Amino acid sequence: MRRIIGSLLALSCITAYPVHANEEDKWWFDIEVMLFARDTAVSDLAERFERQQVLNTPNTDWDLLTEYYQPDITMVYNSLPVCNAPTSPLWAEAPSQEEILRDYYIEPEPVEPALDDQAGLVESGNEDSELFSDENSEVADDEQFLLADETTQGIAAAENTFVEPEPEIIPPAPGAIAAYWLSFNLNEEQLTPVSVKRRPLNCVTPTEPNLNPQSWQWQQPDLYVPPRQQTPLYVHGADFKRASGPHLLSTNQLSQDDIYTSIRWRKGIERLAHFSWRQQVKFGQDKAETLRLFAGQNFAQQFTKNGDLRPQQLPSGEDPLAEQNAELAEPADSFFTELNQRLNNPQPISFAGMTAPPETNDDGDTQSDVKRLSPIWELDGFIQIYLKYINRVPYLHINSELFYRQPVLSATSLPGAAPAYELVSIPFSQQRRVISTQLHYFDHPLFGMLVQIRRYDRPAAPQPAEEQD
Repeated sequence: MRRIIGSLLALSCITAYPVHANEEDKWWFDIEVMLFARDTAVSDLAERFERQQVLNTPNTDWDLLTEYYQPDITMVYNSLPVCNAPTSPLWAEAPSQEEILRDYYIEPEPVEPALDDQAGLVESGNEDSELFSDENSEVADDEQFLLADETTQGIAAAENTFVEPEPEIIPPAPGAIAAYWLSFNLNEEQLTPVSVKRRPLNCVTPTEPNLNPQSWQWQQPDLYVPPRQQTPLYVHGADFKRASGPHLLSTNQLSQDDIYTSIRWRKGIERLAHFSWRQQVKFGQDKAETLRLFAGQNFAQQFTKNGDLRPQQLPSGEDPLAEQNAELAEPADSFFTELNQRLNNPQPISFAGMTAPPETNDDGDTQSDVKRLSPIWELDGFIQIYLKYINRVPYLHINSELFYRQPVLSATSLPGAAPAYELVSIPFSQQRRVISTQLHYFDHPLFGMLVQIRRYDRPAAPQPAEEQD
């Protein structure tokens, strides 16, 4: 009896791993999404929609698009070598003499013979002239005397006079010639925006500590990747056969590109994004993860999270009181500059905007730069895909909630003032049972979404070498 029980336990241990592996490989799907907006203003619609008060980022379990547009480059930065650092390690072998001569030896330039050497050559030539025949020996002696006399006079003249060498003419480099041409045709103000400082991408600059009264602080590198002002139409991911989690797919996996291209020629419709991803779908809405979807324009530099218009930096030529308020427009005093601009261009402020806390970065620091503001996308929200049994048959379900943002004319505009705008957010949520391989359309008067779900047969995991033997 004990042997039978032991055999059953051993058999259960052997078959437990394959069953568990098959459960992990089941219920994987490829989800393809197309997002587009309609050329329709909110004020033109007779229907009144509920509006989102604060334009916050939706709280989702997965955010593949943000990781794609704003990747974390910390690991890439840490793997780069330090600029101007020795590349050879301390334990490198010493080079041989042949290697040093081959890599560092420079051939010397040929040196012209001096005047004394030339005189010696002339004298030696005169000694060779004594080999003439005896009949012309007297004439040769006279010529030898004359040549020696002329050579002695030439050497004396060379010693008394110094001949300056001709200066070497070095032509300017092509970059210098281009700079001369630009400085001749343009002024310095037009040349200033042209010069762009390029950051080396093959190495990193070493960090230096900053001495504070309390402690040393190392200067951290700025690895912030600013968000885009407009999302692209396509997202180029990668096709992993056995990824451990959800990931974006390449454009080769898009099967509805013909429909997405035909939307381009439809009047009054603007394409926003077309991409796909692969994930494992779980049973039950409570266990299923939510994935963030966003596309379109980024309104963070024009509007706040409360929908209020930010004070725009007007050029000095457009300000009618620029000459009178020149002292207030100094860049060193930003408080009075902003106050002056707001007095010249009054805008209504909502109560929610007055009572809202200051915007902060992800690390908690107060926002001081417009480029570091959290993006406010034209279309933002989430999608949730899960399985649910209905009459013992598993069915796919889609739960989505999207927010469409659009600038509209503010109803609280002051009479006689410039028109004020605000950013409104229209929510749209739907929950639907769907069938795989079918194209499902989520329609709204302001935007739309097309979704297709396809079953993905995940390949089996490679077995270890011990099991293959």
